[in-house]
Amino acid sequence: MLTRTTTAMLEALLDPADDEVWRDFDHRYRPILVAFARRLGLPAEDAADAAQETLTRFVRSYRDGKYDRDRGRLRSWIIGIARHCVYDIHQRRATDPKRGMSAISELPDESTINAMWDEECEHEILRQGISELRQQTRTEEGTIRAFEMLAFDGRTPAEVAKELSISVNDVYLAKHRCLKRLREILGHLKHLYEVA
Repeated sequence: MLTRTTTAMLEALLDPADDEVWRDFDHRYRPILVAFARRLGLPAEDAADAAQETLTRFVRSYRDGKYDRDRGRLRSWIIGIARHCVYDIHQRRATDPKRGMSAISELPDESTINAMWDEECEHEILRQGISELRQQTRTEEGTIRAFEMLAFDGRTPAEVAKELSISVNDVYLAKHRCLKRLREILGHLKHLYEVA
């Protein structure tokens, strides 16, 4: 599980010998970067390449002292790097007129890009929260499954109850139990993702 706040992680990234902090940073941000690149029109393989290039450029530039807190939030800097990496891949693909140029011209404006980033961060935090709920709590798998079906699959309590052979009341209890614990987990995870 992730334990360092982003600020502590960033301080540790300045040490090139600290492989553990790189793995933590990679684990935390790679899924967000891949999803972000996909939303900006890249297929899965190219999105993975964009995420790798973003992480590499970020760490290199950060260690070279190119980030200045007085000039803006780190979040904006990371988004800018990611956007440029995605743009570069679209540009390389532009040699195929059917694939590249239309995607470049259709890249969203800055406010839309920021909203997309925030959504992907929230999605990743939720994904990790559910994973932690499964691994770190004594919540039964059936309870978590009922909650997922209700909250994420858009199923009605009656449908969930029927499929899992439980009562509708048990579905509501599962939702209550999972939400209570998940709120605690998500509060902790959101703190870890705060970027100054």
